[in-house]
This record gives sequence, structure tokens and C-alpha cells, in this order.
Amino acid sequence: MKKIFQFILLGLGVLVAGLAACSKDEFTDTIFVDSQVDTTSYTYQFDQWLNKYFTEPYNVEFIYKLDDNGTDISYNIVPVSIGKADTLAHLALYLWYDVYDSIAGKDFLPLYGPKKLKLIGSSMINAAQGTEKLGYAEGGIQITLLKINLMETDNMDQLNEYIFKTMHHEFGHILHQQKAYPKEFGLINPSDYNPSRWQDRTDKEARQLGFVTAYGSSQTREDFVETIANYIVKSDAQWQEVLDEAGPKGAAIINQKLEICKTWLEEKWDIDLVAMHNEVQRRQQNLDWDMIMSLGFLDK
Repeated sequence: MKKIFQFILLGLGVLVAGLAACSKDEFTDTIFVDSQVDTTSYTYQFDQWLNKYFTEPYNVEFIYKLDDNGTDISYNIVPVSIGKADTLAHLALYLWYDVYDSIAGKDFLPLYGPKKLKLIGSSMINAAQGTEKLGYAEGGIQITLLKINLMETDNMDQLNEYIFKTMHHEFGHILHQQKAYPKEFGLINPSDYNPSRWQDRTDKEARQLGFVTAYGSSQTREDFVETIANYIVKSDAQWQEVLDEAGPKGAAIINQKLEICKTWLEEKWDIDLVAMHNEVQRRQQNLDWDMIMSLGFLDK
């Protein structure tokens, strides 16, 4: 017992000495460095711009330089070109970040938005399954966007399919991982989900079963975020085409699911889905490239 007591006293002495040493250190206000911009990099100006318009206001790291960390090495992928990354960054501010600011408030994305936005030039092809991955979310922290090098800036439908629908889709996953979507959503047509062979369905076949897309018919959580994402980015005419293709029965199911999505976003996140759809459509129909490719949007 005496030895144990001596060891305890010795431990306390070391702890006190350590605290005394720490008290002499000078600490900054944060454990993070003030800036991650490398002043010696050839991309310095672009990195500085990203820091000002993404990192500082939205607490998000915009990653466009290919890094093995956080990348699935089982796929063959290529880096995104800096020109495509620059264009997408400006488009993302105008058609995604600025939209959430106007609908959900400027505090929403810094608090709940992804902390990392990663770009990859190519898609991820799974030849065995016959599928192509355009994006994914990881741990409620990172959204990875793929196939950026094939982005056509004058093709809004393609931009939506490859990029903005994917962003809304993956962010939907981040949100429902924090606040679960209603269980009744998956009880509307549960027997029609097909997690292993959904890719064998066409979008039209899936819509007639009550899904917005074939991928949405894979499982409930994908159906939920596909409904939200497609409604946001599609024009009123395009959304009506989805319902027409679904037929009376399929359209009734899709509309029932959409109403659940609207209620969930309103009650859990104070987001008006219809207002977000309308704001995105207004911006898509009035793209001003001179404004988009100017300095940014915080100086408005």
C-alpha cells in the first residue's frame, strides 16, 4: 500500500509539472491553421479564391487535386482539370450554395452542409454490375462528384444529371442521416424495390411502379433522396413528363412520396421544397455567365 501511495504521489507530481509547463505555452484561439492555401503552389490564386468563397463562409474544403486518401482505389479514375474545377466552383456557388442561403438561411450550410466537396474527372464504372457512379457521400462529411471533365457548361440537362442532381441527392443523404425520414415512405410500395437488379429497369418502367428513376427503385433511402433531387432540378415541364411517363398509378405514388418529402424538409429542417425548386429553376433559366464567372457572389 505504501508503494502504491508513493506511485500516486509521483504521478500527481508529474501531472502538476506538466500543467505548469503548459501554462507557459502561448495558445492561439483555434487548433486549426489560419489558412490552408499554399503560397508556393502554381494554383495559388485559385486556391485563395476557394478559401475566400468556400472555406471561410461555408466551412467546406473544396478538393480538386487528386489524392488517394478517401478515394476508392478499386476504380480507375483521372483527376479533374483545373479549368473544369474553376467553372464548377462558380456554378456551385450560383446554383447550389447561394440557393440554400436564400431558402434555408446563411447559417444553414456552414452548420449542416458537407465539410468536404471533392471533384474527380471521371466516373466510377462497375463493369460487372453494369453501373456508373456519378457521386457519393461519406460519413455525413464529404460529397464526391465524378465525371467533371465531361461537363458541358452549355447543357443544363447534363449539368443537372451529372452534378447538381447528384449534389442534392448526396446532401439529402447527409440530412436524413441526422434526422431520419418517415418510415411510412418506404411502406408505400415496398415490394417493388429491387436492390440487386434495379439497373435492369428503364426509368420509364421504374416510374410506372412509382419511382422517379430506376436507381430510386433500388432501396428506400435512394428513392427518398432521388425524389427530392429530381424535383428540385427538373423544370415544371420535365417533372410533368416524369408523371406522364409514370401513368396514373405510378404518378399517384410519386406525388404521395413527394408530399412526404416536402413535409419532412419543412418540419425537420425548415426548408420549403417548392420554394427551393422555384429558385433553382429561376436561376437555371437566367444564367448570366459573365456574372457567374466574375469574382464571386459574396460581394453582391
